[in-house]
Amino acid sequence: MAVDYDLVVIGSSWVGIYAAQKAVQLQARVALVTSCDDLFLPNDALMINTLSQIGRWNDQLANNPVTKVSARVSLTAAKDCLNRVTSTIQTKNSLANLAALGVDVITDQGEFCRLPHLALQTAKRKLRSRAFLLATGANYASEFVDQYGVNNYLTLRDLWQTDLASLGQKIIIVGSDPAALELAQTLARFEKTITLVTAQSRILPLEDPEFALLLQAQLEAEGIKLYLNSPMSQIKTIDGQKWVQAGDRALSAEQIIITDARQPNIAGLNLAGVGVKYDRQRVYVNRKLQTTNPNIYACGDIIGGYSLPNFARYEANVILKNTLFFPWYRANYHALPWVISTQPNFARVGLTTQQAQQRYGKDLYLVTEYFADLERSPISDYTTGMCKLLVRENGEIVGCSLIGDRAEELITAIALMMQHQIKLESNPMRGLTSLSLPTTYLSQSEIWQRVWNNYYQQKLQRHPRLLNRLRSWFSFRKEWHR
Repeated sequence: MAVDYDLVVIGSSWVGIYAAQKAVQLQARVALVTSCDDLFLPNDALMINTLSQIGRWNDQLANNPVTKVSARVSLTAAKDCLNRVTSTIQTKNSLANLAALGVDVITDQGEFCRLPHLALQTAKRKLRSRAFLLATGANYASEFVDQYGVNNYLTLRDLWQTDLASLGQKIIIVGSDPAALELAQTLARFEKTITLVTAQSRILPLEDPEFALLLQAQLEAEGIKLYLNSPMSQIKTIDGQKWVQAGDRALSAEQIIITDARQPNIAGLNLAGVGVKYDRQRVYVNRKLQTTNPNIYACGDIIGGYSLPNFARYEANVILKNTLFFPWYRANYHALPWVISTQPNFARVGLTTQQAQQRYGKDLYLVTEYFADLERSPISDYTTGMCKLLVRENGEIVGCSLIGDRAEELITAIALMMQHQIKLESNPMRGLTSLSLPTTYLSQSEIWQRVWNNYYQQKLQRHPRLLNRLRSWFSFRKEWHR
């Protein structure tokens, strides 16, 4: 069957644009179909991280013992910064730039058709391709909008198009995803009164409780009121005042922001007609990221889960290898780090403590170190944080959790070791004197030297024969020099 393209990308989400650009660089014939006149839609992680960084500056100005000042960055100035960031990226991903790279950009609504061959039918032409990629992202559930009324709350997408200075003082954030935690802390650092409502029994219910409770304590210390076990059942506006029914409580605020309740943005694509299975939360994919139609792939928010850009980029790379070369590659998230950009950062790669203990039992070392013990901590004034490393007897790292300053950067070292199956030295006597991971003095990376040292000390204590050999060696040296 003759085809027009090697890959047709459907949707102008940031990951769709990334996939199209990457495929063209590999010399593939690529089309990108979008119904948006404004090609680039900024992802929530980019917007929240930009705003979070400005909020962090506010916190540093107000609380640093050296720089204590009353001046703060306003939300108006923060919004101006957001606009500059998005403008720069929009220019980079403009229609003209994509076309210059060789991407055939088609601004039209497309619909899949099966006969005589699988294709995407637009108003002007039928696009045939070896493979199709769904990268349309997610939108807020229509049932949710109908139930609570579009004017009673803001979604994240609404938020970025709003004058942030007009949000009011009292704000309720409803959500259990990382975006809810990040946004709550960020707005609190702009001196807003924040209430966070979640149906979960604690924040980060799938993570180690020590980390979740530490982050929860930090949020509460910054004045954020948390209502746990409080599923939202109703939103109303009465006499200009917005109300949320959260569990058995009625909470009032000047503005309500919803971060979750999303559904795949697939309206009008006729996925059912070409055998693609989906529900209200996700489009179903296998380990190769194929939908139930093997010629149609999907990645990013459309397949559910947290909205994590590095996961979506990883998925796009797996799909490009499968669609442009051979369909042999499977997504493996085990060694892929993920981060919540609160302050302190929370980051994890691999298994949690509970998962590792269930899988490996006694063949596991649990190594815990604290950021407060680093020599850098009193200098930087960031003492909150801990690291938990999970290592098997043979030196294989199976998981790591971090909370603390620059955790989002520190976690990449462990992820790299896990991806390339780099093990720690199995002999603790050599390990205690080796440089398992190069670190620099007076940096947060010193945490790894403390972690390695802790691990090898544990290993010596678990193996008395090795400990006795070490003692015998020094006893021999002592006698030799007499």
